[in-house]
Amino acid sequence: MISDSESTTSTGSEDNESLDEGPETKEQLMCFRLSSIGKGDAYSSLKATQTTSHILVRSIHCVWFTVEWNDGGESWEPESALQRFQPEMVYVYWDAKMGGREGATQFDLFHVFTILDHSSKRDYSRRRAKKVEYKIQWVGYDEKGHSWEPAARVAILVPRMKEEYDEMHGL
Repeated sequence: MISDSESTTSTGSEDNESLDEGPETKEQLMCFRLSSIGKGDAYSSLKATQTTSHILVRSIHCVWFTVEWNDGGESWEPESALQRFQPEMVYVYWDAKMGGREGATQFDLFHVFTILDHSSKRDYSRRRAKKVEYKIQWVGYDEKGHSWEPAARVAILVPRMKEEYDEMHGL
């Protein structure tokens, strides 16, 4: 599994530029503005108004978006962060692309966004054993892209997330 820290690549300026002196190129955009959300009142009314483009970080199968904000700012944001903050922006963007997210990225590896639910079924191949499956939401996908995955696979993909989910649900 790829950790979040491995997915942060420098694609823009780390300096906070004033709104009057906007960046001249996309490479100079502020990077990962969503990391400041919740750290004070400055961003309490911040809302993404448009996702204008994306870049692929193929080595780790991740996407970064160029996002325009209601305060006139623009920044690069990781897809997973934007999905957590304002999911409809991600879904609308991919729905507008020919072939959706899968067609636009051609990725064959996906990242778990969250565990939504679980199901326990009797495994008749083993005596008294229960087969547990988890309903998974994937980064970049809405409810149409949810899937049921075996517990063993989820434990490999996102062990900490599974452990927290199991603890919260008494599994």
